[in-house]
Amino acid sequence: LPNKNDLKKSINDTLKVLIASGINLKTSVIYTQSNLQEHAYLSWILSNFCQVGELQRMTQFKEKASSFGTHSGLLTYPILMAADILIHKANEVPVGDDQTQHLELTRNIAERFNTNYGEIFPIPEKTSGKSGARLMSLRHPENKMSKSSDDINGTIYFNDSKDGIIKKFKSSVTDSENVIEYDQIKKPGISNLIEIYASINNKEISDTEKEFQNAQYGEFKIAVAETVIDYLTPIRKRFNELTSKDIEKIVEKNINLAKDSAQETIKEVEDALGIS
Repeated sequence: LPNKNDLKKSINDTLKVLIASGINLKTSVIYTQSNLQEHAYLSWILSNFCQVGELQRMTQFKEKASSFGTHSGLLTYPILMAADILIHKANEVPVGDDQTQHLELTRNIAERFNTNYGEIFPIPEKTSGKSGARLMSLRHPENKMSKSSDDINGTIYFNDSKDGIIKKFKSSVTDSENVIEYDQIKKPGISNLIEIYASINNKEISDTEKEFQNAQYGEFKIAVAETVIDYLTPIRKRFNELTSKDIEKIVEKNINLAKDSAQETIKEVEDALGIS
């Protein structure tokens, strides 16, 4: 477990990043999960609708077990994720390709509960953008871009400098063809860069291919880096403007709304189970 002061700062910074990234606070409720005990309580209930074998087959568990160990917290984490989704009866969940398996487990858990105790939970659907659903490592394009990666040069961090971002994209792994063409199997590196550029600029992949059909890899890498820098600049500005007191006020305002919603769901679940 991380140091408590580091964890508190990480939570605060995560909230700041989400808000700075453009979450509409007039239509969204944002809060810290740890402030709402109903999440853990529902997770405990839902654990009875999931088999150990299902959890052991989760790709994320297999990938992380070698680094973090096979403790029960890692194994049962997908059930907590299911509780996070179902506690507010979400109809749609924005997820990347790497989390699709967890959403499928959530759907299975909800269906099992509903079959036995009535239609309490909606069955959530996956929603994601046309591109950029899963950003891959710049150094190892067969792997997901992750802040927990051993190779920091493969990941773009929120606090990376402009020069640092350019350097990472310049050294990104591609291939020897020097043809900017989307092919995840044969050209995973350049395909990842195309995804990033297209996603940020809200373009189709085919349009990005046409735009850079006569460009060299080096030229394209710089273009992608500059696009990422331009995208992050206003977010960083807003991030730096937000204070800890701003975050506290937002969380304090939203936690009661979240608690009302969560308790309503818990009441329905307990009534259905006969434990109210």
